[in-house]
Parts: sequence; C-alpha cells; structure tokens
Amino acid sequence: MRLGRQLRKWSVGQRVAMIVALLLLPMAVLSAVSMVVLNEQEMAFRESVEESVHTLLPLTTLEHYLQRALVDELLAESNQSAPDFSGLTDSIDKSFSGLRVGADKQDLPLAVMDDAQHAWMQARPAVRRLVELVRTTRGSLPQDGLAHTREELERAIHDVSTARQHLSFVIEARYTRAAAQRHRQLWWLVWGWVLTLTAAIALAGAFLYSLLRPIRQLVGASREIGAGRTGVRVPVEGQDELAALATCFNEMAENWEVTRQSLVTEAAEDPLTGALNRRAVLALLETELESCLRTQQPLSLFVLDLDHFKAINDRFGHTAGDRALRWVVEKVRGLLREGDHLGRYGGDEFIALLPRTGKKQAEVIARRIVQAVHDVAAREPSYPGVSAGVAAAPEDGRDATTLIEVADAALYTHKARHRAR
Repeated sequence: MRLGRQLRKWSVGQRVAMIVALLLLPMAVLSAVSMVVLNEQEMAFRESVEESVHTLLPLTTLEHYLQRALVDELLAESNQSAPDFSGLTDSIDKSFSGLRVGADKQDLPLAVMDDAQHAWMQARPAVRRLVELVRTTRGSLPQDGLAHTREELERAIHDVSTARQHLSFVIEARYTRAAAQRHRQLWWLVWGWVLTLTAAIALAGAFLYSLLRPIRQLVGASREIGAGRTGVRVPVEGQDELAALATCFNEMAENWEVTRQSLVTEAAEDPLTGALNRRAVLALLETELESCLRTQQPLSLFVLDLDHFKAINDRFGHTAGDRALRWVVEKVRGLLREGDHLGRYGGDEFIALLPRTGKKQAEVIARRIVQAVHDVAAREPSYPGVSAGVAAAPEDGRDATTLIEVADAALYTHKARHRAR
C-alpha cells in the first residue's frame, strides 16, 4: 500500500515509461553482460586449446623422433637430415616455465606437475647427449657404442613418455577446472537473468497495479451507481491523472445524488404541504400491507378530511387555505409517532399509515389528533377542524383499496354524526 501511494505521486505517462524501462533495460544490460561473458569464455577456451597444443606437441614430437632414431639406429643413412632435438628441448623447457608461471593461480595440480617436470629432467640429459651424438656422428656407430646409445634412447623415450603423460594430466586437470568455472559462470548468468527479470517483472507489476487499481475502483463505483446505490465514493490517492479523475467522479456522484434526491422528493412529496403525495403514500401502503400480511403484524390507517375547508377558501382566500393545509400537516405530524407516515390523498384529504398498530390503538391516536386540531380551530377561524375514519388490516381488508374504502366510510359516518350534533 505504501509503495502504491508513492507510485501514485507519478503521472500515468511516467509510470508507463518506467514499466517499459524496467522490462527493456534489464534485458539490454543482461544481454551485454552475457556477450562479454561468452566472449571471455570463447577466448579462454581458445587459449586452453593453444596451450595444450604448444605444451604437448614438443614432447610428442620429441618422443616420435626418439622412437624413429631408435628404429633407424641413429641415422643409419648419413645423408638424412637430423631432427632439431635442441629446438624441441628448448620448447619443452619453455612450456614447463610457462606452466609454472600460472601455478600461483591455484588451477594446476602441483603434484602431477612436479612428477611431469621430474620425468622431463631425467630425460633431458639423455636427449642432450643424443643431440651431441647427432652433431658428431656422420656414419654408423661402433657396435658397443650402438648398444649403449640404444639403452640411452630407450630410457629417454620412457622418461619423455612419462613426462608427456603427467603433463597431459596437468592440462586435463586445468581444462576440467576451467570448464567447471565456465559452467559456474553460465549458471550465475542464468540465475542473473532469472532474478533480474523476476525483480523487473515484480516492479513492473507494482507499477501496473498502481495504474489498474484506481481504474477498477472507478469501474466498481460506476457499476454501483448504475445499480442505484447512493453514497458511493472512490478513494483519492496520489497526485496523478487518475486521482484527478477520482476527484471529478466523486463530485459527479455527489451532484448526481443531490439531483436524484431532488427528483425523488419531487416525485414522492407534495410540494405544498411537504407530506407524501398520492402516488407515494399508496405505494408505501402496498409495501406496508405486504409486510404486515407476511409477518402477521397489524397495520392501521385513518383518513383525515378537513371540515369546512371550502368556507375558509371562500372567506379568507386561497392563500389562507394553503396555510391551513400546511398547518394541519404540521400539527398531525407532531402527534404521530416515529415510523408513522402521512400523505396527501387529494384536495383536503390525507391518509396516515400506522405500521404494527392495532385498530383500537389507531382510533385512540386519531381521536387525539382530531381533538388537538379542533381545540386550535375553535380559537382561530382560519384554521379548520378535521374528521377521521379508521381501518385496520387484516380484519377490515387485505388490500389497499378495501382498507381505504372502509376508512372513508368511517370518515363520512363521523362527519354525519358531527353535523347532526
């Protein structure tokens, strides 16, 4: 949530740019790093191959020449050119020196290296003597010298072969370690890709969430308003375009609620008296009657009719008649209980709904209202008295029309008795 609030301080365009950067920049960096690592590995492999060739080739060549010299009995043909034993010896010495220089890198098995160099040092004197022998010999050797030379050759071949084998182990061990190192580098590279892309995707997801969350809130709020709910608002977070849109949406929702309430009031309220109008009070009567029958609770209503209202209009004018209507409504509302409803049925006739109220209790309330209005009307000629007729469900009827007819009949009976008196 805190990260989302921080991100909402950025504009939508900035966050989109950050999403693109988070997805492309790590890939570009990792691609460059991968190219560097792979190029280094290729160069290291090439150097390893060249080192193997330059290190083992002189020993192998020397061993070959010694084998051939043994077979040919030290250049039986005087006209044949002698191999360059001296150059091969120097090349082998340089190879061992070069390997020794790299020994401090801890990538050489020193024991095997020592064995290889020891074998070469044993073979080297014999090879040196063979070099001198080749230089001085221009024909066949005496029989006793030939036997001695043959022994020298065999020892030299054995020592050179031993040195070559040990040196092969050295090169193989060095190559194995280099291959393991390259393998680790590749694994680190793969894990670098995985972790970097995971982090980039997670951050990009956070940026996308900061964009999509307010949009989903706006969509949800719009659907709730479309369903008719009131009081719907979206939280305003951050300083971006979506926050401005949320502010405008809340203002629009508030204006819509005010307009809707005005329309509802105009549709359900009598504009003169403020009581429910005919349509609203009849709809409320149907709803309360249905609830009464379903829950088996009593419901009562009484119809009020103003006495001599036409005479007040004729004598004091229609303004006084309007004032008399408003006064009666205010007086009756003050005597009704919380939860009771009053509506103007038409002209100077009103209906009061009393949910969860029996007929006897409703008659008591009606008489109290009639008496309170009569007491004031007796002192003020411009205020009328009222007559009331009570009906209750379910004993007097189970539908709105029947109940109103029963209440009207009771009302006119009350008026007839009042005129008779």
